[in-house]
Amino acid sequence: MSTAKRLVLGADGGGTKTLGILAAEDGTELSRLQVGPGNPNVAGVERAAGNLLDLVVGCCEQAGCAPADLQSIVFGLAGVGSQTVRSTLADALRAESAVRRLPELPITLETDARIALEGAFGGGPGVVMIAGTGSNLIGKLPDGTVRSVGGWGRVLGDEGSGYFIGLEATKAVSRDMDGREDAAVLRKVFAEANGWDSRDRVIAAVYQEKFDLASLAPLVLKAAGENDPAALLILRRAASHLADQLKAMVRALGSQSKVGVVFIGGLIDHDTVYARLLRETIMESVPSGDVRPALHPPVVGAVLMALSHLQRN
Repeated sequence: MSTAKRLVLGADGGGTKTLGILAAEDGTELSRLQVGPGNPNVAGVERAAGNLLDLVVGCCEQAGCAPADLQSIVFGLAGVGSQTVRSTLADALRAESAVRRLPELPITLETDARIALEGAFGGGPGVVMIAGTGSNLIGKLPDGTVRSVGGWGRVLGDEGSGYFIGLEATKAVSRDMDGREDAAVLRKVFAEANGWDSRDRVIAAVYQEKFDLASLAPLVLKAAGENDPAALLILRRAASHLADQLKAMVRALGSQSKVGVVFIGGLIDHDTVYARLLRETIMESVPSGDVRPALHPPVVGAVLMALSHLQRN
């Protein structure tokens, strides 16, 4: 096969859409396409597999090549942290490929966090700090070793996440209702937004209706932005937890110099009151942490990983 046909594809897939880039061996982008969700837990395994193969075929059509020309494919997806889910999706991809009479494709399934790490530092070492519905830190050493801190889920961890912030705010409101704490602003905001005007309504929402506590985080950030003391205290506590996780990560990386840190996730990936508090907390408690913007988006990280696989083969 000629060098011109040594092609790779990288993709970033979530619960609403999947973006893919087909690139040449030198990294030149040849085509780009967006399809439906690639998260198997949201879309379902069969639909996710179909969307991912639609992406492969569509990118190849745009670039004027065939799927057989792809020497490495990396799908970075939300929802594939479990080996069981990855295996199930891999089986679905093979089955759907056979139905479509596609060749055996060199697919590697990675988490969305992993490709975000690769993109953030252009394939180099560093740490991504993720704070959305959940939270997690993932870091890469100069020798390529990858390590995670946090990411234990809402029951065992997820400190500093949207869920954590929502839960802490709900606890503060419950204590306000008991007269044990002043969280009047949050209590008023939650009552207006969700009808939480009584003890019974809060209990019903949390225990019977399984209310999405992470959805409260934007309300807490808004209150904190208006200098509500209770909301600010919750965010400072959340930032402290993430900074503690970064301390553990820095120790694990064993770096003697500055460690690059990139914020990812809807709560901190842009200029929010929480992002500012988190940056300040890191500066104070983790002096070696150097918060910086990402070099590239996650989809480019997937392409870089695909190119790395190509170089090893």
